Amino acid sequence: MKRPQRTLFDSFNLDAPHVTEARRLLQTLARRERDEAHPPKAYMITSAGRGEGKSTICGLISMVAARIFRRKTLVIDADLRRPSMHSLLGLTQRPGLAELMEGSASFEEATRSTLIGTLSAIPSGRPTKSVGDTYDDIAFRELLDQLRPQYDLIFIDCPPVVPVMEPLLIAEHVDALLVVAMAGATQVTMIRRMRQILAPLEPKIAGAILNNATDGLPYYYDYRYYGYESPKPKRVREIRTPAVPPPPGDAAARPAARERGGA
Repeated sequence: MKRPQRTLFDSFNLDAPHVTEARRLLQTLARRERDEAHPPKAYMITSAGRGEGKSTICGLISMVAARIFRRKTLVIDADLRRPSMHSLLGLTQRPGLAELMEGSASFEEATRSTLIGTLSAIPSGRPTKSVGDTYDDIAFRELLDQLRPQYDLIFIDCPPVVPVMEPLLIAEHVDALLVVAMAGATQVTMIRRMRQILAPLEPKIAGAILNNATDGLPYYYDYRYYGYESPKPKRVREIRTPAVPPPPGDAAARPAARERGGA
C-alpha cells in the first residue's frame, strides 16, 4: 500500500526552528514597512537555480503569515515547469494557474482552501501547451490586480531566475522580491548572474533568505548547540482562524516589508 505523501502541515510546529525563522522573517518585514503608506502585498519568491528550497520556503512563510500573523493569505504556484506547491500543501494540481491563463477555468475553480482557514492556494495546473506559450504576461498582471483587494498577503512561487524568462516578467507585476540561496550549495557564479538579471528591479528586492544554514554553516549556528531542539511535531488538523488583526500597535498586524540586504 502506497504511503501518503508528507506535506508541510506534517512538520508545522510553532516551536520548530524552521517555523521560528519564518516568523522572524515576517516580523522583520512587518517592522520595516509599518510606516509606509503602501506596503508590499504581493511577494515573488525565487532563487538562482534549481533545488535551493524556494518552494518549501514560499509555502512555509505563507502558512506562518496565515496561521500566526492572522493575515488572509494566498500562495500561487507560478513555477509551471517544476510545480510542487500542490504536493507541499496536499492539494490537487488542477485546475490552477495554467488553466486560468488559458481561459479554461475561473478564479473560483482554480483556488483551493487549505487546512489553515486564512490560507488559500492556486496550484500550477497543467498547461496544454508549452510553458512559454501558456504564460500570458497580461493575464498574470490582470490576475494580480484582481487578487490584491481580496488578500492581505500574496506569495508567488516562481521558477529560478537564471534558467528561464518568466520570473523577470512576473517580477514587473509584484510589489517585492525575496530571493533564496542554499548555504554550501548555491554557486557564487549563479548568485552573480542572478544579480545581473535582477539589477533593473533592485529597488523591489526585499531581502535574501539563506536556506540549509544548519548544514552549510559552522556548528555553533545550529539551534541544537544551545539546547533548543524541538519535540517531534504533530500533524496539523484543520485550523479555522478568523482573519482578525492583532491589537493596534502590534507590528504583526501590518503587511510584510522591505529589508534591503537580507531578511
